[in-house]
Amino acid sequence: MNSLNITWLTLLDDLITTGQEVRPRGQPTRELPSQQVVVDMRRPVLTIPDRKLSYRFMAAEAHWILSGDHTTKGIVPWNPRIAAFSDDGETFFGAYGPKVLGQMDHVVRSLTEDPDSRQAGLTIWRENPPPSKDVPCTVALFFHVRGPEPLRLRCHAFMRSSDAWLGLPY
Repeated sequence: MNSLNITWLTLLDDLITTGQEVRPRGQPTRELPSQQVVVDMRRPVLTIPDRKLSYRFMAAEAHWILSGDHTTKGIVPWNPRIAAFSDDGETFFGAYGPKVLGQMDHVVRSLTEDPDSRQAGLTIWRENPPPSKDVPCTVALFFHVRGPEPLRLRCHAFMRSSDAWLGLPY
């Protein structure tokens, strides 16, 4: 498997050369419908200097999600621009943390009771979302323990949208 660096560069090349032009909410972009991206979690961090990622924000966002937080004060110190996606200036409608934290017991229990389970999933999507600046891009995450030996925890993320430049590297 390739590192995220190679996977990401290949994806950007595919977007430029074969991506379909679309205009969601009037904004021109390119998309690759039903694209699958495989990330080797032994090398999951993009390290291409020209992308200028904030690794402090990356770590802070992971902590923010896994703590179940959905407040602006919990993440804005590491990225002030993210506040623009809050509808009320205090919380994020589409924050992953509350949904992930609220369903993680089910995921762990499913895999503990049956390592071959196909039910270790959680949903992040909000049913019938109202108009919001923060509709979640991730729909669901499903976890599997699979081989080849040694067995590995695998995660399949189902996305309604994934911004290859902004979101995917994080």
